[in-house]
Amino acid sequence: ACARHGCFVPHSMVDFQKGERQMNMDYALCEAARHNMEGISRAVTFYDINCQYNKYFRTRVDASRFLEMTQDLTIIPGIGFWHVHGHQDSCYV
Repeated sequence: ACARHGCFVPHSMVDFQKGERQMNMDYALCEAARHNMEGISRAVTFYDINCQYNKYFRTRVDASRFLEMTQDLTIIPGIGFWHVHGHQDSCYV
């Protein structure tokens, strides 16, 4: 969901109470993946810090009693062009 560009998925908007926290992003992604996803097995996500965010996403979701994400969905993480140049080679592994 990207409000900056006017594109959003119902029930996946979050309010950042104190900066960008991973739990807020986890909730938004889990809710977006529940909306109109029948027959979709892959999702590409773009996030400025996706190299770090996506590393333990499934672990955080599995440990939460409030979040749910189907194991059948493959998440392909990406970093937007504007932010990618500030990342290290190890981010792409």
